[in-house]
Amino acid sequence: MLSIIGLGVVSCATNQEAPDAEQDVLTLQPPGPLDDDWSRWLVGQWEVTAESDLAQFKSWVKGRGRMNVELVLGGQFIVMTSAGQITELSDEYVQYLKKNLHASDEDIRELGNMHFGDLELRTIEPGTGRIVAYLFDSWRCVAKGTGKLEGNREIIEWEWSVAGQGTSLRVTEKLSNDRFIVVERYTLPDGGIMQDKSQMIRNQRQSEPDNEPQPDKEPRAPGRLPGEV
Repeated sequence: MLSIIGLGVVSCATNQEAPDAEQDVLTLQPPGPLDDDWSRWLVGQWEVTAESDLAQFKSWVKGRGRMNVELVLGGQFIVMTSAGQITELSDEYVQYLKKNLHASDEDIRELGNMHFGDLELRTIEPGTGRIVAYLFDSWRCVAKGTGKLEGNREIIEWEWSVAGQGTSLRVTEKLSNDRFIVVERYTLPDGGIMQDKSQMIRNQRQSEPDNEPQPDKEPRAPGRLPGEV
């Protein structure tokens, strides 16, 4: 534990250094906890509905889930944990899978019952106000994001790696204290585009979800269709 404190002090010393060059004594005082309006507003439990568009398939998939947002590590970071499941596949997309990828009825059923999840860790950089975020999901994708707030909107640019590929731009817009929407546009290395649209409504009961769906294990790249090579 003491080694963690020591490493933390050394690693943060540059960022915490006072502008006065004569003051070279390290401080054990961390930044104050996140107390901005946006961070405090995000905290809570949210019901999520979502759908996704491809160039050739509008609303090819729809889903629902829950998201929990909380402050951790003394309020220095926000953790956003989401879990959900597919609720509908479009007829056009199902026919595409059967004709072009030779998917069986069993394949279609498994895809239609698929669960997913992700974990996002984020904070605000002292001094600049820049949002710094990392995202890990149940497809073994990892993304690093940086962004900013513009009024009632948050804009984050993501770079995907590991099982993920390409980049994405996510815009979160606050509609009220209990509702917001998210639009995320993915750009893949091959030039392919996918856009996700989600709506979040605050769970006023603030209770723990029962029988929350667990994510599946098969990894994919963001925007990569299940079954594609």
